[in-house]
Amino acid sequence: MLRTTLPSPPSWSDDFSDPASFAVHWRPYGFLTSGIDAAHPLGETVSGKDARPEWWQIVDGALRGQCFPEEQHPPGLRRAICGTDIRLHCRFKIAAEGQIGISIGGPNPIVERDFNVAGLHIRADGITASDNDVLHPKDSPEAADLKAKGIWNRKFFYAKTEKLPIAPDVWHSLVMELRGKELRVTLNGKLALIYTTLCGDVPKHDIGLQPGGKSNKPIASWLDDIRIEPLHPNE
Repeated sequence: MLRTTLPSPPSWSDDFSDPASFAVHWRPYGFLTSGIDAAHPLGETVSGKDARPEWWQIVDGALRGQCFPEEQHPPGLRRAICGTDIRLHCRFKIAAEGQIGISIGGPNPIVERDFNVAGLHIRADGITASDNDVLHPKDSPEAADLKAKGIWNRKFFYAKTEKLPIAPDVWHSLVMELRGKELRVTLNGKLALIYTTLCGDVPKHDIGLQPGGKSNKPIASWLDDIRIEPLHPNE
């Protein structure tokens, strides 16, 4: 996972009205098809100024993320945050066959490195909480062998799904709260999902965004009015 290095206040917002500010605070990354081989099955990794500009663009005052059928993994975008108990507000819009991923990064003690400690996948038929666990016990020979090879001893998995219709091609509001290990998601003002993460109670480093979906043509996902703020004890 790529970490941003700019200091971050406890609260901030972005309505994507300022391309210059976007370039300063957000860090794009992805995998180019030109680099796909046996050692790099997802392709050549690029980030920052080397990222493909078509992945993320500000269009009509909103953020458009695009994924392309020839690429093996969706592109990503990250921005620094700080705090432990946090709330994320945003608006989003997806295509019928598309999706949006939102992740929270921190010092993940499960996978022995800084990585996502909570995540969501949003599709037209529902919301899914994702998480990461170990492939092998940390003190096992298998784990040691993976570490020696520079391979992550982790597995990504879909932890909990709530089926509900999310109309495509219109704007929706989302609130994602992480208090301790509990992840709560509110969609259009209604509680949609509660999931107890494996290690979501650590200090947070950044948030990540991803467009996604499966299609034989490029798919666009939209985000706007992102706001990060701390959760207070009495809330």
